[in-house]
Amino acid sequence: GRVKEDDEASHKGGSGSDASDGFNKGKAETVERYRALLRLSNEHRLSEIEWHQAASKANSIASQIELLGEIIKVKGKFDFTAELEKLKEELMEADGMLADVKVKVPDWCKLEEKWLLDE
Repeated sequence: GRVKEDDEASHKGGSGSDASDGFNKGKAETVERYRALLRLSNEHRLSEIEWHQAASKANSIASQIELLGEIIKVKGKFDFTAELEKLKEELMEADGMLADVKVKVPDWCKLEEKWLLDE
């Protein structure tokens, strides 16, 4: 009788705790894996924001250089008023496009991943 009971206990892990421990370990590993993926995704998003800001600044400066080149080329015959009106229209159009863009922000608190907001 005693050998059989010991043998059964070793297969069950005592009170079945081996299966429970294995499940909890697997769950913790899965959570950590997805948190690592979220960290990578967040780093990617932040680097894209930084790149877009730098690209926007570079494009703005390039546009200013182009405009100054046009002004210099026409030697005093540049219609500043017409150019100002054209730029105001383009700005209104760009502002409209910007207003149409909806940035989707996950509710990290609701998803129990509030730590993402702290980075």
